[in-house]
Amino acid sequence: MKPFLGSVALLAVCVSVTARAADMPVKAPPLPSPAYNWSGFYLGVNLGGAWTNGSLNIPGNNLYGGTTEFIGGVQAGYNFQAGHFLFGVEGDFDGATFGHPALPTPTLGTVRQNWIGTIAGRVGLVEDRWLVYGKFGGGWVQSNASLNFPGVIWQGSNTSSGWLAGVGIEYGFKSNWTLKLEYDYIGLGSWTSPTVPQIPLNRDLQMVKFGANYKFERGLPDAVAPTRTGHDPSEDEDLAKKSQNPIADLVSVPFQSNTNFNAGPFNRTQEVLNIQPVIPLRINADWNVISRTIMPVISQPSPFFNNSTNGIGDITQQFFFTPTHPGALIWGLGPVFTVPSATDPILGQGKVLFGPTAVFLTTPGHWVIGVLVNNQWSVGGDPLRQSVNQFLAQPFVNYNMAHGWFLTSSPVITSNWLAAPGQQWTVPIGGGIGRIFKLGDQPVSAYISGYYNVVRPTGTPNWQLRAELSLLFPER
Repeated sequence: MKPFLGSVALLAVCVSVTARAADMPVKAPPLPSPAYNWSGFYLGVNLGGAWTNGSLNIPGNNLYGGTTEFIGGVQAGYNFQAGHFLFGVEGDFDGATFGHPALPTPTLGTVRQNWIGTIAGRVGLVEDRWLVYGKFGGGWVQSNASLNFPGVIWQGSNTSSGWLAGVGIEYGFKSNWTLKLEYDYIGLGSWTSPTVPQIPLNRDLQMVKFGANYKFERGLPDAVAPTRTGHDPSEDEDLAKKSQNPIADLVSVPFQSNTNFNAGPFNRTQEVLNIQPVIPLRINADWNVISRTIMPVISQPSPFFNNSTNGIGDITQQFFFTPTHPGALIWGLGPVFTVPSATDPILGQGKVLFGPTAVFLTTPGHWVIGVLVNNQWSVGGDPLRQSVNQFLAQPFVNYNMAHGWFLTSSPVITSNWLAAPGQQWTVPIGGGIGRIFKLGDQPVSAYISGYYNVVRPTGTPNWQLRAELSLLFPER
């Protein structure tokens, strides 16, 4: 009897334990992150550069090879996403700015674009936050032209239509915001002047645009931000190191003022304000691509007269592919290109440039030490402007101290490989001091430094004062 009762008791215990185990919560596998939703209406802005390779068929006219110009405007559209496919329609309108011919010598004829409008369908492939697309449709360009040669003096305007083809890549940066890079080609018909003799203008138009869109339909569901507790002083140095790393996983918007003294034949001051948004774009768990755009706002002394020209220069775009979990050596490799977006010929080179770029750095202790290098060659643009083959190296050394202070040196060394011997290199030396701090709740990095050009081409500045204020947007 006792063995029987013991068996029953043991069975009851096992059943009880089994029942309790069945009631215990089971740890579910983590849910996958929701995919980005591209559908819906959007509005946005864009800026960039445009160029034409047209020609005025005037006998003896050797000084017109097309135009380059800065463009900027707005776009609007609607996307419909079906799985990994996207279909949509988009229209945009851009103004174009170009002051006068590229050469000081009078030309027999000139052409300038005033505005550009397009409407096109978009077809693309979606992979979460990434969209690669093509667009096809029509474009309209409003142009002014002038002729001034023996027997013919004429000015006129014309709005021409043509076909549009383009390609682009877009990234869902935030739930309601996307960033894009796009190339467009508009094939325009010939424009013939009502003069005797008639002068045909053969044109095309190529554009590179950088844009941002606001989506009215959220790309991701709302997320609850983590709660922060207190302030860790070590966070200041971590943020300083990230702000000094060109390929850190940190959104930042630097405003860098470069004041160059004793430029040109009249020893005037050149001012270049570089607006340089840096945005990390995630490819997958192992790789990021860091987007770094440089838009210069320039006050340029004239090489011919004792005055200066003000406007926007050529825009440069860099992409660095970098591992998300690097070792002691942090690195990034990718392409760099420059579009002819200057609002005046004296402010830019009038060429499309392309080449490789790389960053290598290490962060031992309180130090951030590295170098950024690139080389660009001209691959398009105004055929009458000089070819370009230029090199840039920017070594940087930063030492971070208490309370957000840091010492910095980051001279920009350049070489124009096509210049005459002895006129190729610019080599500065110098440094400065800076600090990480907050304006209200906004983290900011600021520094001031000075550099002397120990090697420089004739007529170029000998001193530079550099000041930078960077808005930092760390993940919260």
